[in-house]
Amino acid sequence: MLSSIQIFYLVVILLSAIAGGFLPLLKPEKVQTSDGFPRGEAFASGVFLALSLLMMLPSSFSIFRQALPNVDYPIGSIIAVVAFMILLAIEHLAGQVVNEKATSLDFSHNEPAPAIIPILLTAMIAAPSFFLGVALGVSDGAQANLIFIAIILHKGTAGFALALNMVRSTLTHRQAVLLFLAFAVMTPLGLLLGGVARELQPDWLPIFKACIFAMGSGTFLYMATLHELNRAPMIQYCRNPYCFFFMLGGFTVTALVRWIIGEAHRM
Repeated sequence: MLSSIQIFYLVVILLSAIAGGFLPLLKPEKVQTSDGFPRGEAFASGVFLALSLLMMLPSSFSIFRQALPNVDYPIGSIIAVVAFMILLAIEHLAGQVVNEKATSLDFSHNEPAPAIIPILLTAMIAAPSFFLGVALGVSDGAQANLIFIAIILHKGTAGFALALNMVRSTLTHRQAVLLFLAFAVMTPLGLLLGGVARELQPDWLPIFKACIFAMGSGTFLYMATLHELNRAPMIQYCRNPYCFFFMLGGFTVTALVRWIIGEAHRM
């Protein structure tokens, strides 16, 4: 059974995703030229970066040291790097297919894109969303709250961007809604899996948590830097000084929270 706070996380994450895609799916003609929320995405990138390198990866190291005291090897780093590279490979492969489809069809700006494009984009975002949900499910306290905030910061904007791609494609309205719902439930499904594992308290839970934190670290690092490649917030938006400072703000706020948590543990 999930705790009351985990149920709250689940409901809010699901609602934030649905809220992000609500307007594009309800009134597609009004959002065809929207560019999303650049400053919000820049701030989220800073939060992702700090969570990855200042919280989740150190937590993975700490748990691995306790669970495997005789192993003197950075297992957490290896898992984080592997998760990062797997997501990068998925995006490269999916992006290649998207580009091939887009260039093979000489469609105009007013002509809808092929349905494969939003389908692949959804798969590219759904995979890291699931892993972050698992990381949230096995976390507690301030760390869980920060992961939850980071997910919320991204979930709505990602839902908005995905819904835009869906309404600009050849997908029917029903197909777009079903595809969007599949994206919306990925993080809650991951949270359920992590919450069940945490509730059962099996002997392998510490190793599982350490692996999930390491995977979450690689996922957050990827989301902060290379997600959507040339359209990644740090590349596309942070060239704007205002967005760059928003990114630094997200990193600084999360770093300060991490420092406060560390000081509280010493008291």
